[in-house]
Amino acid sequence: MKNVFDAFISYGRPDSKAFATKLNQRLTAQSLNVWFDQEDIPLAVNFQEQIDDGIEKADNFLFIIAPHSVNSPYCLKEIELAIKHNKRIIPLLHVEQINQEIWQSRNPNKTEDDWKEYQAKGQHSSFPNMHPTIGKINWVYFREKEDNFETSLTGLVEAIEKDADYVQQHSRYLIQGLEWQRNQQQTNYLLVGEERQEAEAWLTRRFNEQPPCIPTDLQCEFISESTKNANNLLTQVFLAYSDKDEGIKEKIRKTLMREGLTIWRNKTDIKTGSAFTEAINQGLEGADNFVYLLSPDSLESPYCQQELAHALANNKRIIPLLIEETDLDFIPSQLKELQFIDLTGHEDVHKYQSDVDKLLAELKKDPSYYEKQKTLLVKALKWQKQNRNPSLLLRGYNLQQFEAWLKVAKQRNDYPPLPLQEEFITASLNKPEEASLEVFISYSSTDSDLARKLNDGLQELGKTTWFDQESIATGADFQQEIYRGIESSDNFLFIISPKSVNSPYCASEVEYAQKLGKRIVTILHRKLSAKDNKNLPPALASVQYLDFNQHGGEFAANFNELVRTLETDRDHVRSHTEWSQKALKWQKNDQDEDLLLRGSQLAIAENWLSEAQKNEKKPPATDLQNKFIHKSSQYRRKNEWLRVGLLASFIGVVAIGSGVSIYFGLQSRKLALNADLQSQASKIKYGLSVEANPEELIQAIEATAKTQDKKKVLGLFPLKVEATTINQVNSSLLAALGKARERNLLEGHTSSVNAIAFSPDGKYIVSGSDDNTVLLWDTESGKIVHTFKGHKYTVNAIAFSPDGKYIVSGSDDNTVLLWDTESGKIVHTFKGHKYTVNAIAFSPDGKYIVSGSDDNTVLLWD
Repeated sequence: MKNVFDAFISYGRPDSKAFATKLNQRLTAQSLNVWFDQEDIPLAVNFQEQIDDGIEKADNFLFIIAPHSVNSPYCLKEIELAIKHNKRIIPLLHVEQINQEIWQSRNPNKTEDDWKEYQAKGQHSSFPNMHPTIGKINWVYFREKEDNFETSLTGLVEAIEKDADYVQQHSRYLIQGLEWQRNQQQTNYLLVGEERQEAEAWLTRRFNEQPPCIPTDLQCEFISESTKNANNLLTQVFLAYSDKDEGIKEKIRKTLMREGLTIWRNKTDIKTGSAFTEAINQGLEGADNFVYLLSPDSLESPYCQQELAHALANNKRIIPLLIEETDLDFIPSQLKELQFIDLTGHEDVHKYQSDVDKLLAELKKDPSYYEKQKTLLVKALKWQKQNRNPSLLLRGYNLQQFEAWLKVAKQRNDYPPLPLQEEFITASLNKPEEASLEVFISYSSTDSDLARKLNDGLQELGKTTWFDQESIATGADFQQEIYRGIESSDNFLFIISPKSVNSPYCASEVEYAQKLGKRIVTILHRKLSAKDNKNLPPALASVQYLDFNQHGGEFAANFNELVRTLETDRDHVRSHTEWSQKALKWQKNDQDEDLLLRGSQLAIAENWLSEAQKNEKKPPATDLQNKFIHKSSQYRRKNEWLRVGLLASFIGVVAIGSGVSIYFGLQSRKLALNADLQSQASKIKYGLSVEANPEELIQAIEATAKTQDKKKVLGLFPLKVEATTINQVNSSLLAALGKARERNLLEGHTSSVNAIAFSPDGKYIVSGSDDNTVLLWDTESGKIVHTFKGHKYTVNAIAFSPDGKYIVSGSDDNTVLLWDTESGKIVHTFKGHKYTVNAIAFSPDGKYIVSGSDDNTVLLWD
């Protein structure tokens, strides 16, 4: 931080100007940055404002004790400002008192009586009128002709350097807090990321001895509000009180903030234009604890009663504080059952501190439980209010931790989970994993506050996101999960800051996103230096960033610009992800022909590629996507020629037989043949429209064979078939081919099917898909018997046990799952492979399972 000083020198000129000048020079020679009025006040500026600014920005306040400084109203202002800002004050005793001779030399027109009056007021001495704060602090002695200057200077420098890091942070957070206060406490002046975390640690740091200085109320509030802002206004304490109890409420609030706790405040946390009651309820829902200030006034307040009712309805932890003697008969029955903390007589400093310590002890009991309870409640309520928006459901690490919390919570008698919370977790568990996501958020940990806000905001708009704090489950391979996240996301959103552009982890993510040809969207969060700009990856430098410092740093306004960018050409970007994922799978599996695109999927992909190239869409198709789609097209053409060849051979054979049978009576049977073929074509088409079966395909092929008129049969010319008849017959063949291809189709998977197997008795079929599910089908009815959900990624391999009681599956999530065929539940989860599981089988006796993986290993499981 610029223009911060190690020390500010306060002195009285008549007694100490020469000494102060010498001291400034010697401290500067020690590489200390000193504020000294003779050097640091420019011409033609407000003198007092410069002094005030110097005190604010100095780590240490050096007060030179001498009769003139002690009795000076100007020095008194400086002392009071240093005390107000809780500066570390180091007094330096320079002059204990002056004699009459010195006084007379300064006041040549004064008389003996004036001197006596001067003495009577104690103005000749440093002690009678000394400020009490200065009097309580150990001094450094610099008395002329009595103390050794060099020894005293060494002692002073040691005092300045002791706990210097803590004192420097004190100055930093004071300067920033004052700037926040002077700018109407706008949120863009609050601390974020790593700096906020450092401030939180500084605020709660404790010393075994007397601290060098203590935080001011302003610093406590500034840091507390920064924490609250980082957590989307979720807090640790909601204070319920009557307006008449405002004084004691403020005292408690400041005490709790000094301990690093966040407090919900109706005066600052209700946004302009918000419904008052709704905002109060949201504040209460978003707090870990409901602290009720009990007094006769609060029991009569309808607002306090509404707040209490809402706290009870949401199973909040309630802590009653008795702040005034109250008739117990008027206290609600729900509160009578709770242990009160008696805060009456809070005017007594020692009693107040003792009682507040009890409150702090209660708040620190099991804080993780109540923090998760609050977070889950807020998420569940948001999900409920948005008509159960699936994008708000939990997944990955988030789901894992809240599922564990629910199991513990259901065993508790006090503050159990709400039905809504249980419903929310159940819905999250049942939600199928998305094949693709809309936004991957890449950021440095120092920018986690903004990243969290972006994630929440995007989810509220119904967009699916990959956010490491929610998406990486415990025990997962961190780097592999990140790469999977990038692969499955349509947009790669990067938060630009000095930390992120210099982070090797962020650089790795950018490099992979660029390799996959992802659409990269950048947000400028913090300004970059010239050096930082040089380290900006080329893939980011070429993208026009969204400056989130615009609009005064207002999040909502800048967020709207981001949403507009993400909505641009959304269909193209979504398809880009789909073909990229399929191409990557094809590539990872040695370009297996079975993984190439077919049918309508291929037609859609070819059209997408053509449109992307013709219209120069962004992001453009990658080399891998081009290769994958072209290989799919080549494979289709190869198969078409093969089918045509086989069909032609078959038709030729049938045509020979047909030619022999129709040779005799050539002209007389010509019309009959055309009529017969037309009739067959009509019957085939009619049969297809009613109830298609393979017989129609055979009949269509035979009819087509009879239309051949360009081959000789036994050396004789065949009958000519009219062109219109040929067209009708060919049409019936194409229809039959199409229908036969879709005959008895088992529909249920939402993405490609990769593996399939029959049960030993042939009654069931099991299938595994890119949609992460395993389906069990009834062979006779074609209906789904069970949907097995447990894999997080693509299912590649499937097998039935020899007795048909179990199914085993292998997946891209590196796991092997054993399922009970009858119940559809997971019996065992086998973890051991490091990469995709591609092949799986049971031993003949059903006692063992064998699996093969991309990690080049084969594992045998009991």
